[in-house]
Amino acid sequence: MSRWSAGSTPGSVKPVYGARYPPLQHASPTKGSDIPGRMNKFQDYENSVSDAWDTRVKVDETLASASAAKVLAAHAAGKTHRDEEIMPPVSAAPTKNSRQQALQRLAIQKEPLPSSVSATPQTANPIYPKLPEISDQPRSAAHVASAPPHGGDRDQTRFARLRRLFSNGKTSGRSSPPVDVDLDKLREDCWMGIPHKLRPQAWRLLSGYLPTNAERREVTLQCKRDEYWHYVEQYFHSRFDDQNADTFRQINIDIPRMCPLIPLFQQKMVQEMFERILYIWAIRHPASGYVQGINDLVTPFFVVFLSEFIPQDVEVGSFDVSQLPLEQCQLIEADSFWCVSALLDSIQDNYTFAQPGIQRKVLQLRHLMSRVDRPLHKHLESNGIEYLQFAFRWMNNLLMREIPLRATIRLWDTYLSEPDGFMQFHNYVCAAFLRTWSKQLQAEKDFQGVMILLQNLPTQSWGDREICELTADAFSLQSVFDGARRHLSAQAASP
Repeated sequence: MSRWSAGSTPGSVKPVYGARYPPLQHASPTKGSDIPGRMNKFQDYENSVSDAWDTRVKVDETLASASAAKVLAAHAAGKTHRDEEIMPPVSAAPTKNSRQQALQRLAIQKEPLPSSVSATPQTANPIYPKLPEISDQPRSAAHVASAPPHGGDRDQTRFARLRRLFSNGKTSGRSSPPVDVDLDKLREDCWMGIPHKLRPQAWRLLSGYLPTNAERREVTLQCKRDEYWHYVEQYFHSRFDDQNADTFRQINIDIPRMCPLIPLFQQKMVQEMFERILYIWAIRHPASGYVQGINDLVTPFFVVFLSEFIPQDVEVGSFDVSQLPLEQCQLIEADSFWCVSALLDSIQDNYTFAQPGIQRKVLQLRHLMSRVDRPLHKHLESNGIEYLQFAFRWMNNLLMREIPLRATIRLWDTYLSEPDGFMQFHNYVCAAFLRTWSKQLQAEKDFQGVMILLQNLPTQSWGDREICELTADAFSLQSVFDGARRHLSAQAASP
């Protein structure tokens, strides 16, 4: 039996009713409308992929395992490594869940599988993007000559400025007082990517979690961390109360599903940390409560702050958090809570009653695409594709389900460097992201083909280069249309 219904949005995340959150209201078909035709297309699409979840379908275990291995080997073979690339193209390490996910992808795969399987075992790849250029070791002439054209001396200059800013008050071996931070200059230097060693402190400042005033920084940090643990002590025991049980139950359901291919997030200790973060946030924000998808937004902050406490040569995605002292784990948890809280405060209307933020952004994306790529816009409409059917997830999860986690972290360097990165700039990134696939989407000639591509975009090897191109395109769109936001809003409000 299919898990989708004709009235649902494929790829969307259902709201949690226990969090006082109703489902989206769908307009009833009216006479003379083309809704029945679109519903037939959707029904055909649903029928074509429903066997992916049908437990009655017989699966040849040997063939399925071999096919899954081919898919994983193809992804590994498609990766290229460049010494000076800001963020190497990597993917999550295979785990016991790899086979299950591969089988799900095989159920809707259109292209033929590779003809051969590589005998080389796949190794664990880092999920945390690192910048080789920030190393304190001098670069050789060959190293400089191999630098990519999009980096170069300009990146080295801004990296040097960031190193001086985050030198922890030490210069040439002597102590010096910490300096106040010019937030505008920090945003400018971080927009194109932050060196991995400096990212945790930069994210704290860019999120507004830390003050730019140097004298207040340490005191504020300690107070906020203590405040979070006070909330845990005050509220966490109420998770089994009748009025909160549904919310905590949904959190318990969602956390094990989070990043199933990354061993880090399958550790019991990590999942307990996420339970506290999400439950305390939900209790403190009753207007929305917990909504499915919010759990994903914690993961980038958690990975970034965890990286601060583990050796440079250890892979974050497979690190055993229980090896850390309890005090360090508590710092990671508190910092993740406050930074994700700042993010969610900027987009909270995405998760309140009837999701007005998401509905507005999807409509704005639709009208923006009608202006920047009209052929693609017409192609989507002619095939009965509603923007809500694919863009809901883009807005709800900030593209985290569409690109790898390492690419998300790099993208958030830019989002945090924009004054309204998650609220406003994200819309332009979505438009740039959609038109990146314009030719491939227009090559698909029916509803089923377009939707399958939109739900499985080939971004597995995305790294810094792709994110730089994406954000550059989004910035150009924002430069042109930002002054016309009222016009877009007015168009979005019109029928």
